[in-house]
Amino acid sequence: METPKDKRLRQKNNHIKRQLEIAKSNGVPVKVPHKLHKSNVMNCGNPKCIMCSNPRKLWKELTMQEKKFLEDSGE
Repeated sequence: METPKDKRLRQKNNHIKRQLEIAKSNGVPVKVPHKLHKSNVMNCGNPKCIMCSNPRKLWKELTMQEKKFLEDSGE
């Protein structure tokens, strides 16, 4: 029988393994693998980066989720 703690640790380890595979396939060096247990390897973490930032903060435009909501609500 798997306890909740065992399940959590297994999920965390699986996430780290997946992120390491993504890093290896894209040629991203990883010094500390455990840093990836709560983040993704392709996220640079820079809030001013065009790929990682929120479009509302950079260009004052709506996010994709907000656009979909407005489209569905009929506004």
